Amino acid sequence: MSLPRFLLLLSVLATLPARAGEAGVTLTEPPSWVEPTRVDTGRPLREQDAVSGLHVLLSEEQVRVSPEMTERFVRQVRRVASSRGVETGSKLEVKFSNTHDRLRLHGVWRTRDGVRTQLLRAEDVKVIQQEERLDMNIYSDERTALAFLQDVRAGDLLEESWTVEEDPLIFRGHYLDSISLAAQVPVVHYVHRLLAPADLKLHFKAHGTTAAEPTVREVGGLREYRWEREDMPTFTGEDGVPADLAVWPHVQVSSFQSWADVASWGLALQDGLEGSPELTALAESWRALPTEEARFLAAVRFVQDEVRYLGIELGPNTHQPHAPGQVLAQRFGDCKDKALLLATLLRPLGITAHMALVNSRSQGGVSAQLPSPYAFNHAIVRAQVAGRTEWVDATMTHQRGRLGARSPLPYARALVLAPGTTALEAIPLPPPAGPELDAHSVLSVKDDGTGTLAITTRYTRTEADGARSWLASMSAEQLTTRTLDLRRALFPKLTAEGTPRVQDDTDANTITLEEHYKLEDAWANGGLSVAATQVSRELALPRRTEGRVHPVEVDHPVHLRVRWEVHVGSLLNVAPSEKTVEGPASRLEMSVVPRFGGFTYQVEYRSLADRVAPDALARHVEAVKEMGSRLGISFAAPMGIVSASSSPKDMQLSRTTSLAISGVFLVVVGALVLGIPRRFRQFLRERKARRASPPPPPVRHLREREQGTAVMIVESLDQADQRIRSERCSCGGSFERVPDALQLRHTGSDGRAITVLRVRCTSCRAPQFLSFDVRPN
Repeated sequence: MSLPRFLLLLSVLATLPARAGEAGVTLTEPPSWVEPTRVDTGRPLREQDAVSGLHVLLSEEQVRVSPEMTERFVRQVRRVASSRGVETGSKLEVKFSNTHDRLRLHGVWRTRDGVRTQLLRAEDVKVIQQEERLDMNIYSDERTALAFLQDVRAGDLLEESWTVEEDPLIFRGHYLDSISLAAQVPVVHYVHRLLAPADLKLHFKAHGTTAAEPTVREVGGLREYRWEREDMPTFTGEDGVPADLAVWPHVQVSSFQSWADVASWGLALQDGLEGSPELTALAESWRALPTEEARFLAAVRFVQDEVRYLGIELGPNTHQPHAPGQVLAQRFGDCKDKALLLATLLRPLGITAHMALVNSRSQGGVSAQLPSPYAFNHAIVRAQVAGRTEWVDATMTHQRGRLGARSPLPYARALVLAPGTTALEAIPLPPPAGPELDAHSVLSVKDDGTGTLAITTRYTRTEADGARSWLASMSAEQLTTRTLDLRRALFPKLTAEGTPRVQDDTDANTITLEEHYKLEDAWANGGLSVAATQVSRELALPRRTEGRVHPVEVDHPVHLRVRWEVHVGSLLNVAPSEKTVEGPASRLEMSVVPRFGGFTYQVEYRSLADRVAPDALARHVEAVKEMGSRLGISFAAPMGIVSASSSPKDMQLSRTTSLAISGVFLVVVGALVLGIPRRFRQFLRERKARRASPPPPPVRHLREREQGTAVMIVESLDQADQRIRSERCSCGGSFERVPDALQLRHTGSDGRAITVLRVRCTSCRAPQFLSFDVRPN
């Protein structure tokens, strides 16, 4: 058998389910230290309590901590309320890690007409390997013990329990946990019981709640901490809440005394992790570069672009990085692997570098956490280069820029794993010096409807890194097709003149994208529209804006500018306009400057803050809606202009009429310039403004209802399709996936994969890109 076929066979066998006994799962009695909680089975069932057809009477978790292991006992008691509850409740599903957890199932019991029956049999339990983060390139040997229950009916009482024995060696005698004090479904009785050695000093901190103090007592030489709730309600979070706010009610538990203790723990995990002769030779090859900056950038770009992201997180390597020599040899690793490799490569070059821990989601919110490794989910590098501090995310790809031009990292706070570290360190996020996206479009249209469109878009800093990654994912043909689809939202009869030209100034971290198109029959619909669609992504609002408790997040710092120059062969009825809209967290400046044979339209957007307080939200919503109304301008065809489908005689007449009107206009302008009194000119302007009809609304071709953030969180791509179909275009049509469009994926700083899908309106065919963060439950 050939090696490829043999490896394929192994991969197939690995996906097959295993018997419970083969995977080390056994049916046992509950541990003797567990104190089961009495269940009130006579409690009347309220309709609002039976979410998903199940009425949760008891949810309890009991944990015993010892130097050898942590035992976690789980028990749930649920009443099957309906046929839907039969579907959702007639299976046992327990997830665990096969590398450092041992699962002990105790049983599933059904009580019907007062008779209690054990439904679970060892031979019915299958253990399947169902890696939920493979799409994020993370392999952690996750397993699921699965059993389907027989003869479950509405009205049955189901009780299930199991114990997971966890190996705590990676934390070197410390205990960490997070105790949830809320649920997604109503729970009649909730219990969390924690037993720990009396000499283990534990710290507790409540988040999202004030009533979180446990009852404490001594039990058999151990200290018991107990949290208990009756009628624990569901927690409905608000969308659009800043990521650094912990709003879910929970209690953080940690035995670490300080951030210095956490830093010492992280440093100890790096002990004995060696390099290799190949690593030494690679670092030595960069010594010939002329400056320290050049040597630094060479090492950074190698690790970012030449070592791919792939996490093999088994056993201790859930938190401990692999040896840098191993990571270099295999050319892959997760965030901590790549961070340690980069720091190890920089040190022989005379550059001080250390790994640093951050949280890519809560970012600065780690400062509100107890000192704990659980406060972090990502690793980066802090380096001292040419007299300045540089923060580097080694998992980013296609990042460029000399020192001072590189994109800043948005993580806000970091714990540097270096000797002497005692506190978190701030990561600065300076505002951009100018627009990070500057789009300049020149539209020229003749009277016969033919014309040209030239678009020059300049990306800098963070926008340049994103554009570079996006461009690297496509061929020249794909880039031509996708940019053309985007432009046809405003100009349906558009053809591309060659492939878009890309200029990448890697030192300045600037990308310039030039597009050229030809237009035909531009006046077919009686007019045209131009729009600043690039700004629309910053104007998203949460689903609920009234009666909020928490602030609304705003992407910050952001600076965008969009400018249109419109040239036509005749006069246009476009009124001058200038408007500045400023809200609590953003400002938009819009101007329309008409001139003979065209006009200039410009929109410039700046964020002012990263959040809006609830008491300022009404002003924010009003400002954002006003900004949205300024993101486009429509204008009618010049008088006498007809579409290309008209006869030559009509076209000749329209040109004659247009020239006559232009001549009259020049005479009037000359008279005004040569001496008509100022008061009379003012009278003419006021009279014209009163008689002018309101300009037609801008054509936006955007989603009518934004979902709070630019990236939508879904459990699967099937759910993403559902979200796409639920969106509505401003024309009233629904959206659909473009059948032949590729899925764009880029890896975020925490290793998660952001999937970008191209969709289009089923009515007006306007295209759009939607981003999804796929997070399986």
